[in-house]
Amino acid sequence: MSVYKPEDEQNQHQESQVPLEAITPRPLVFPPLTHQRLENCSFSAWYPIFRANTIKSKIIALPEDFISYLNADGVFIPGQRTFRQATTNDNDSSDDDNDDDEEIQVPLPSFPTLEREIEKTIEDLGGEVFPKLNWSSPRDASWIAPTNTLKCHNAADIFLLLKSSDFVAHDLAHAYEDCSDGAPLTTRKDHIITKKAAEVDVDADVAVGVRQRPETIELVLRKWFDLAPSMEFRCFVKGHQLVGVSQRDMTYYDFLKGIKDELEQKIIAFYEEKIRNKFPDPDYTFDVYITRNRERIYVIDFNPFAQKTDSLLFEWEELVSAKERLPLRLLASEAAGQHMKQPFAFNRYPSDVTDLSNGQTVADFAEAFYKKVQAANEK
Repeated sequence: MSVYKPEDEQNQHQESQVPLEAITPRPLVFPPLTHQRLENCSFSAWYPIFRANTIKSKIIALPEDFISYLNADGVFIPGQRTFRQATTNDNDSSDDDNDDDEEIQVPLPSFPTLEREIEKTIEDLGGEVFPKLNWSSPRDASWIAPTNTLKCHNAADIFLLLKSSDFVAHDLAHAYEDCSDGAPLTTRKDHIITKKAAEVDVDADVAVGVRQRPETIELVLRKWFDLAPSMEFRCFVKGHQLVGVSQRDMTYYDFLKGIKDELEQKIIAFYEEKIRNKFPDPDYTFDVYITRNRERIYVIDFNPFAQKTDSLLFEWEELVSAKERLPLRLLASEAAGQHMKQPFAFNRYPSDVTDLSNGQTVADFAEAFYKKVQAANEK
């Protein structure tokens, strides 16, 4: 016969309790994202190393006055002499609103030297290019272009994309905000953000803190190719080991299943022969493009092995904890693709504004867009 003991109930209660650490997710531990690791992923850092295995490109250092233009509000495009702006005469008491409106000529910024260099580079690269800055391309702004792509034929096309992109704005002002270390800073206060004011002497010749933007903002013009989105892949490297490859475009392509093994083997071989131990960091991601005939692979970009980089069809937990290479990850069905978020959905303008750009030059679109905003404000 069993005898009830109060301590038995207490012990049973303790055994039924689950330790808090067992149900609390452990935070992912990524390699430290230092200033240097981020800069190693900037285009001008890796392009000389992998020039033979990437798309032909030209780097142009942007002047500070043009960077100020990019940071300013509005979608005005350099190259126009003036912009017509409607105004209202508040001193006129006439009941006829049409009599109150007048137009003034607003001077716009002009960068003739930069424009000539861009136009010459476009010509040298075959007449069509796509732009990016040190790290980011304005792919979130492709909706604003008449072609809905990043294909640019002239400087005005490039300026409009750069002015309309949140990704470009991030490069200009927030590129280093996730860095975990301090770095030498210039005394230019608009280039730095200090972690703690007491830790950084911004008046010294050299200070240590978190950079706000690179010392040099670079415009990268890359020769235009009609890349098939189905053949773009993101590769994840941890400790110099390729641990994962994911389809990059979140659309289901049925034909990829039949060539999955071939694609995986080609990417692995390309990494071992062309990438491994040539990129300066042990942990990073890189994007590749495989040509339609599957005879050549191009490096498209490098990004940090960090949570700010999209892990696509993987979970970061899988990649961080991987002990060996995970199989190539493809979308399994159309239904799976429909559940993926539409890229850059939060970066798009309403459809009626987008319609303004159809069939117009960049300058015409900028003026039409401005007039539409003015008319809405006057109602």
